[in-house]
Amino acid sequence: MQSKFSPESLDMVIAGINAGIWDWVFATDKQVWSDRFFDLLGYQPGEIPTGYEAFTEILVHPDDKQIVADAIREQFENNVPYLVHVRLRTKHNGYRYFECRGTVRFENGKPERMVGSVSDIHDDVMQREQPGRLDGVLQDLTQRKIVEEKLSVIFQYSTDAHLLLDETGIMDCNEAAVKMLRCKNKSELLSIHPARFSPKFQPDGRRSSEKSVEMDRLAYENGYNRFEWIHKRMDGEEFPVEVTLNPVLISNKKVLLVVWHDITHRKRAEELIRRNEAMLAESQQLTHSGSWEADLVTGQNYWSDEAFRIFGLEPGSTGPETELFSNMIHPEDMPLYKSHIRDAINHLAPASFDLRIVLPNGQVKFIHAIGKPFTDAAGRVTKLYGAIMDIDEQKKTEQELIKAKEQAEMAGIAKSQFLSTMSHEIRTPMNAVIGFTHLLLQQNPKPEQMEYLNILKFSAENLLVLINDILDFSKIEAGKIEFEEVDFNVLSLLENIRSGILQKANEKGIMLKLKVGNDVNITVVGDPTRLGQILTNLVSNAVKFTESGKVTISAAIAERHDGRVAIDFRVEDTGIGIPPEKLENIFDSFTQATSDTTRKYGGSGLGLTITKRLLELQSSRIHVESEPGSGSAFYFSLSFPISKKHLTEQSNGAPANHFNLNGMKLLIVEDNNINVLLMKNFMRQWDVKYDLAENGLVALEKVQANDYDLVLMDLQMPEMDGYEATRHIRQLPGEKYQRLPIIALTASAMMDIKDIAFTVGMNDYISKPFSPAELYAKIAAYRKK
Repeated sequence: MQSKFSPESLDMVIAGINAGIWDWVFATDKQVWSDRFFDLLGYQPGEIPTGYEAFTEILVHPDDKQIVADAIREQFENNVPYLVHVRLRTKHNGYRYFECRGTVRFENGKPERMVGSVSDIHDDVMQREQPGRLDGVLQDLTQRKIVEEKLSVIFQYSTDAHLLLDETGIMDCNEAAVKMLRCKNKSELLSIHPARFSPKFQPDGRRSSEKSVEMDRLAYENGYNRFEWIHKRMDGEEFPVEVTLNPVLISNKKVLLVVWHDITHRKRAEELIRRNEAMLAESQQLTHSGSWEADLVTGQNYWSDEAFRIFGLEPGSTGPETELFSNMIHPEDMPLYKSHIRDAINHLAPASFDLRIVLPNGQVKFIHAIGKPFTDAAGRVTKLYGAIMDIDEQKKTEQELIKAKEQAEMAGIAKSQFLSTMSHEIRTPMNAVIGFTHLLLQQNPKPEQMEYLNILKFSAENLLVLINDILDFSKIEAGKIEFEEVDFNVLSLLENIRSGILQKANEKGIMLKLKVGNDVNITVVGDPTRLGQILTNLVSNAVKFTESGKVTISAAIAERHDGRVAIDFRVEDTGIGIPPEKLENIFDSFTQATSDTTRKYGGSGLGLTITKRLLELQSSRIHVESEPGSGSAFYFSLSFPISKKHLTEQSNGAPANHFNLNGMKLLIVEDNNINVLLMKNFMRQWDVKYDLAENGLVALEKVQANDYDLVLMDLQMPEMDGYEATRHIRQLPGEKYQRLPIIALTASAMMDIKDIAFTVGMNDYISKPFSPAELYAKIAAYRKK
C-alpha cells in the first residue's frame, strides 16, 4: 500500500470539501492560493495579489482585521490552532462569512511555514441569525455567548493589565499584563507568584506582603478597592500603577479581578508640576514677585502666596475681595490704576505700571504691576492675569540716587562757580604780570635785565599753566588738554628751566647742573609750555627733596629720522629717594611717598599725576629709578618734528617787535584799570585807534555812535556784563551789528564760559593772561582786507 496520497487524490479531496487552500512561506513572505480560493471569492487568478498584506487590506472586513491578527499571534506564541470566522469581500456579492483555518510548522522552535483552508460559511451564519428559527434557550445561549465574547474582548485587548487571582496565585491574564511585566509569554507570567511583581517595601514604608493582604481584605469586604501601588517588572524596574480590585465569581468560586493602570506618565507629570510650582514659589519669594488672576465674570481673585506677602496679608486659597484690594491702593494712584486697567481691557493690550499700596499697618509700599487681558471665544474680556513685583527698595534707592545726583549737580555748579570766580580773580593779575613783562622786553633792556625779565616771563608762563591745570582739573581728568604746535629751541627751554629754579637750589646749597650736548641746540615744533611744565615739575621736586649734593638735568638726541627727532630727557638727584613699595603710588593724585613727606616738604601731590598724564597724552611714559637715601632719577622720551625756522629772537625770549595793525579801530570794553593800561600800550605799538568802555552799557552806546572794526569784550563787568552787551548789539537793527566781530576777553578757564560766549553771538575768545602775539593774531584774523 502507498504511504502518501498522489496530487490527483488531494485535488479530488479539496474539491469535495468545497474549500480553498493557501500556503504561506515565512522566509520569503510568499503565499500560494489554490484556484478554488479564487473561485469562492469570485476572482480570477492574478486579478488580486496574493499574500498576507493583500488578504487583510483588500479582502478582510475592517472590523475583522484584528481578529485575524490576534489568531495568528496566538498560533505563533502559544501554538493555538488558527481558526477564525471573518467576513471577506467577494467580487460580486459583497462581504460574506468564511471560516479560515491553518496550522504552522516549526523548525528549531521558529515558525517556518503555515498552511490552511478557506470555506464559505455565510449561509450557515445567516440561518443561525434568522429570528424565530431558534427557541428561547438557544437565544439565551447566543446572548450569553455574545456577552462572553464582549467580556473576552475587553479582557484580552484592554491596554490595562487584567489578571484573575485566587488563593493559589494568578489564574489568568491578558496580553497587556504580559507586556507590562515584560514576561516572555503568558505561560511564564502564570507560573510566577504575584508577590514576585512587588518590591519589598511600598513608598509608605510598609512591607508589600503585609499591605497586599490588607488591600485584598478591603476589596472583599467592600466589594471594591482602588489604590496606588509600586510594582516591579521582570527586569527589576519599578513603576507606579493604579490598582482596582473587584471580587467576581468564576465557576461559583470568588476570585479577584485585578486591573493595573500604569500611571508612570501621570506621576512624572505630577512631579513636574510639583517641581515647577515649588520653583515658581521659590523664585517669586527670592525676587519678591507674585502672580494673580482676576475673574471679571465671577469677581473672584486668585493670588500666589508671595502676592499675599507683598500686600502684608496672610496667604489664602484665593485672593482677597476686589473691594479690599481696591482699598489698599494709594488714593493718589487710584486714577492711574483704573486708567491702565481700562486701557488693557479696551485695547486688549498688556499693562505695565508702578503704583503705591497701603499695607494693613499703614506702611506705603511701591509695587510694579503687569496685567494682560484674557478673552473668551466670543472675544469678550473675561479675565485679567499678571504679576506684581515689590520694588519698594528699588524705588527708595532711586530716590536716594536722585537726591544724591541733585546734590552732586549742585556741588558741581558750586564748584564751577567757584572755579570761574577764582579763575577770574587769579588770572586777571597774571595777565598784568605777563603783559607788562612783554612790554619791558620790548623796551631794549640791559643784558642783565634781559636775563631777569626772561626768567620772570618763563616763570610767569609756567605758573599760569599750573594755575590753569588746578582751576580746570576736570579738563585734565577728561583728557581735554590741548597741545600747541609752535617752534621752540630745546636748549633755550632747558636753560630757562634751570635759570628759573637755580635761585632755590642756591638757597639750599646744592648744585643744579645742565648736562646736554651741542646737538640739543635744535629748534623743533611742539608745545614748549607743556614740556616746560613737565621738566619744571620734575626739577622742582628734585630740588625740594635734595638736602645735599646735586640735581642734574640732561637731554640727548636718541634718534633722528625723516624730519623728526627723538629726545631723551632725564632729571636725576641725590635726595632722599623713594621706597620700592611706593614707586607705583607716587603718580596717583594727591599722593606722596610717605605721610611725613607732606608735613616736611609740602606740596599737593598733583605734580607727578599731571606730569604722567601729559606724557601719556603725547604717547610717552615716565619712568623712575630710585633707592632710599641715594636719590632718584625720572626719565622719558618725546618725539618732535624738526623746525625749518631758526628762531634766533625766540632763543633769548624777546619777541619780534614788528607788529602793525594800522588803519583798524577797536572798542576795548574792560573794567580793570591795569588791563586797560596794558591794552593801551599794545594798541599804541601796533598803530591801532581805539576807544574805551568800562562796562557793557557804555559799550552798547559807543557801538551805535561809532563804526568799529572789532570789539574786545570783557565778560565780567558791573552795570552790564559782556554776555548781555553782546546780545543787545546783535539785536540792533542793521547788518553791520550782525557782522561786527566781537572777541571775548575771559579770565575763566571753564569750557562752559566759552560755550556761552559763542551762544550769545561772540565770534571768538582769548583767555587772560595772553601773550602779545596771541592777541595780535586774534585781531589780525578779523582785519578788513
